[in-house]
Amino acid sequence: MKRENLKEFIKRTKASKSTIYRFYKRNEELWSESKIKYGKRLFPIEHAKYFDSEIMFDENQVLRLENHSMKNLIDCLMDKDSLQQTLWYMDWSFFITVAYKAERQKKSCYRMMNAMYEDLVKQYGDRTEIRIFFTTEQFNNRNSYHNHLVLYVSNKKLEEQVVESINEFFMYDRTDFKVYDKYKAGIFYACKDGLVSEDWDILFNNDREKERLLDLDN
Repeated sequence: MKRENLKEFIKRTKASKSTIYRFYKRNEELWSESKIKYGKRLFPIEHAKYFDSEIMFDENQVLRLENHSMKNLIDCLMDKDSLQQTLWYMDWSFFITVAYKAERQKKSCYRMMNAMYEDLVKQYGDRTEIRIFFTTEQFNNRNSYHNHLVLYVSNKKLEEQVVESINEFFMYDRTDFKVYDKYKAGIFYACKDGLVSEDWDILFNNDREKERLLDLDN
């Protein structure tokens, strides 16, 4: 594993020193992959990808996310028949970002989302309604992709177990979970680049919803 010192890592990630250390404070398992050599902390070069996505933990990133989402909220709410508006009025449990360790392209991300959904339905589908809306987005500085998704688990008693199952499914990747807040308009943030081909999908085990959503999609 190639590593570089803090100055080089700041240049590579375009993140401040405080942002970098705040990230590692919240992700101790990644901090353990850094090492001290000749009295200096060295950071794995492959960790730079965690600073490319809007995922995550820098307050300025979160603020930009919320401002962009609010603009999309206003635009989409004006279209009464939009799929985005219909999704916004639905119940959701979590807003999740998955940043893959491997360099994945769109089709690979799509397959991972479907595989995760099938795994959840297999484990919990007879005890709860599960609904997932996901989009695939390119990293800012790399030719690879990550996923944003919103998840609904109707049986609140199972939410913690479902989260643990998702973390286990993506055990080699980075996942970020936030309790869904519709006033931050995560649905519209996820839709910000449009809904095209393998960039997105809606997966759910409630047959009553399918016809209505498919009509909106068409």
